[in-house]
Amino acid sequence: MSHIFICYSRVDRAITEQLAGLLRKAYNHVWYDDNLHGGEEWWTEILKEIARCHHFIFLMSDESIGSEWCRRELDEARRLSKHVLPVLVRARTLIPAELQKLQRIDMSSGITVENLNALYAALIRAINDDQSSISRQKQRAADRRALERLWPFIHGSYIEALCDQVQRGKLDWELYTSHITKYLDLRAKTRERFSNLILEEAFESFDDALIRLDGQLGWTYELRENDGRSYMMQPEKAMEDSYWFEKYNRLVRRSTDVLMRHIGLVETIKTILPDFDVQKEE
Repeated sequence: MSHIFICYSRVDRAITEQLAGLLRKAYNHVWYDDNLHGGEEWWTEILKEIARCHHFIFLMSDESIGSEWCRRELDEARRLSKHVLPVLVRARTLIPAELQKLQRIDMSSGITVENLNALYAALIRAINDDQSSISRQKQRAADRRALERLWPFIHGSYIEALCDQVQRGKLDWELYTSHITKYLDLRAKTRERFSNLILEEAFESFDDALIRLDGQLGWTYELRENDGRSYMMQPEKAMEDSYWFEKYNRLVRRSTDVLMRHIGLVETIKTILPDFDVQKEE
């Protein structure tokens, strides 16, 4: 349940007590400083309550706006990024520019059903916004973790080397399977999908290009041993195949498409997760 802190001037005590009583019917913890003498001895307790609260309701009047204690409470709430909700309790109050920018509830003519409902709506909306923000942060963190797992297999330097090997006709098969095959296996798992749809679409576009390249490799090259290492290379009887050069040209186009999709993927990552280092290889 949300905690509410009410900041007020002593001259507005009557409406403060009335509002607190109404809010306590809906909220378990509604706090305001009801110690009449106030002073420094209460400041530690006030700081604790501000830190605990979800909503900081500032009852605005010329007296509260001019109060050093109210100003200190408001500054602390803003420092902690609390939801600050100004409530006007006296007409013709000179409202500072910093508070004019915030949504406020007008109770200068007293508490009514209408303005009380408006206050409840503002409190509920703030909680929903906070929950949406937390959800977005969790999704962003999950996307980053997925990217951390996938990127070592498809970092830029390997993709460039892959395209170069394809065009030169000598593809290191062990490197290929430890990068591309492993990457596609990971992507096939549901947990490696991204919650950000734009990022997921960019990865799917890159995946499609890789899958087309993978399929064309088998049609164009054959697996051969060279110096104790396996390579996908031009078949020994390629010259006897009248369609081989057509296959090779298609393979080159596939590799170029992979490179271009990877460039687009990098730009998407930079936009959505700008703090992720796309240059790193591990």
